[in-house]
Amino acid sequence: MLALAFQTFGPGSMAFADDSAPVDPRTVVARAEALPPGSINELKAIDIGGIKQWISVRGTSPANPILLFIHGGPGSTMMPESWAFQRAWEDYFTVVQWDQRGTGKTLVSAGLKPDPDMSVERMQADTEELIQYLRHTYGKDKIFVLGHSWGSILGLKVAQRHPGWLYAYIGVSQVVNGRRNEEVGYAETLAEAKEQQNTTAVSELEALAPYPGPDLNSLLHKVGTERKWNLMLGGLIYGQSRDDRNVLDALSPEYTDADAAAVLVGERLSQRALVPGALDVNFDNFTDYQCPIFIIAGAHDRTTPTSVASEYFSRIHAPGKRFFLIRHAAHTIFDEAPGEVLVNLVEYIRPLAQAPGANP
Repeated sequence: MLALAFQTFGPGSMAFADDSAPVDPRTVVARAEALPPGSINELKAIDIGGIKQWISVRGTSPANPILLFIHGGPGSTMMPESWAFQRAWEDYFTVVQWDQRGTGKTLVSAGLKPDPDMSVERMQADTEELIQYLRHTYGKDKIFVLGHSWGSILGLKVAQRHPGWLYAYIGVSQVVNGRRNEEVGYAETLAEAKEQQNTTAVSELEALAPYPGPDLNSLLHKVGTERKWNLMLGGLIYGQSRDDRNVLDALSPEYTDADAAAVLVGERLSQRALVPGALDVNFDNFTDYQCPIFIIAGAHDRTTPTSVASEYFSRIHAPGKRFFLIRHAAHTIFDEAPGEVLVNLVEYIRPLAQAPGANP
């Protein structure tokens, strides 16, 4: 069978092309996410924490507020898959994606070498330095910070330490207490395995007890096993048992093949360096914030259990707060419910940048 492709030569015209002229998929994606003239569209390495770290800055208007997306993992960069959901955001925000120390393009720039300085404290310092860079470079007194999963640890600490830098903090799949997050997520995954009568899952999960336990030598193995079954039982992506987001990475116009291959390497290195420290994070006793706090949670999230985030949110005091429960989503909320997330961002959160005295 002859495979046909369309070629366009102008408004309203097209022609057929045969297989002799294949189109690079990255080029197709780049055209689909193209920004109009006068937009901001930057992909660059900047000096953060003594090394080159990569950011993508995209938005249709320099007047729009900046939204810094702090990815999860640790090491699970969002830059290469953001094309699948982010283009509509860029009409309302200047969106900054950041490949953190030890992952993605930043890891490639470091020669794929493990970073000896990686720690929760070092990553926090990088985050705060990046925010200062964005505020000064783009002339914004305040920005929005969105932290996802592991990134929500870094983002919420910014809200604690530097509320004057933020219009608001947005926690997506928010971590509250590293150890309790793991304990509750494990219990919920085991309960789901029993509900589905998956005897293999039940056996492997019960063998992890006590979870996560005090032994750091077995921690990564235990977390890896729990996450495997969490994924297969729908606690990462609601209603699905596979995670094919690496396909999205491979189509990213911002990424080369080498960059995409570095993502899995970065996840392994980052988790080895940062998971033990993340387990010790505990926000339970800090509930008074001086900037607005928003939480977006998937109803079926067992990776960072929504039950833990909801209980913590009920105790928060802030100039403004709102909890968004996304009913048909688990942990990867941006991919699972992109329209609902965008509506919440635009209707309830972006107006804070248009309040009296705000610098849009």
